[in-house]
Amino acid sequence: MKLLKMLQAMLSVLVILPVMATAALASSGGAPLPQQNWSFHGPFGQFDTAAMKRGAQVVAEVCLACHSVKYIKFDQLKQIGLTEVEVNAIAAAAGKNRKDAMLSSTDADAAKESFGVVPPDLSLMTKARKGYEDYLYGILTGYLKDEDKAAIDRALEDGTVSEAEIKELSVILSMDPHQPDKIRDAVQRIKNGDNFNKFFPGNFFAMPAPLAADGQVTYQDGTHSSVAQMSHDAVTFLAWAAEPTMMERKSAGIKVILYLVVLTVMFYAVKRRIWARIHH
Repeated sequence: MKLLKMLQAMLSVLVILPVMATAALASSGGAPLPQQNWSFHGPFGQFDTAAMKRGAQVVAEVCLACHSVKYIKFDQLKQIGLTEVEVNAIAAAAGKNRKDAMLSSTDADAAKESFGVVPPDLSLMTKARKGYEDYLYGILTGYLKDEDKAAIDRALEDGTVSEAEIKELSVILSMDPHQPDKIRDAVQRIKNGDNFNKFFPGNFFAMPAPLAADGQVTYQDGTHSSVAQMSHDAVTFLAWAAEPTMMERKSAGIKVILYLVVLTVMFYAVKRRIWARIHH
């Protein structure tokens, strides 16, 4: 019974930690993150192979324009089920060959000149940010849509933002309607061309929307490439890139736990037998 309670406590911690991380991020300035169902979460979770393959394509065709995934070589993509022909095609789309690491096509100096900062490497990004996979998904999907921009333009037509417009914009921007000055400042920055993201703490940062429209990537398996789908797939791939041996580790962990459970039962049976003899 004690062993069972310990296992239940450990599983509870695994469930609570991502929720705590999401709450911490929300309190730091960004809107609450959109919580996704990640197939690989939990002790028995498994990576979605199809999503990883699609995500590798998104990362190679879009993300590598600015970012790197330096700890992964294109040839390692065979581990997620891609054939050598598919690996060569993905590498070629990024201007590389299959023996190359997944490095950005933009050098650091050029990137800093364009964005003011060097875009971070994405190899461990799902482990490095509060909110983990939900954070990255939120960043990719948190930019303003065309209809949001149109609403902001309408609000600015007469040069002022009314109280009624503040309420409408607070919903669009996921900002507190009781802070009208902050909303007006944000609207002005958006008008000036700054990149707004509702899930980024502080809301503004250097990176423009990398996945700006549905159909930006043509999936080889025919899946509809909406922004949400591409974002989910890219994050799934990056979660694998951060921990390529996750499945092996989970498998080993489950085997160890089962071994310990069986061993505990055996020791308990031996103990009962020994003490039964003593009592008699």
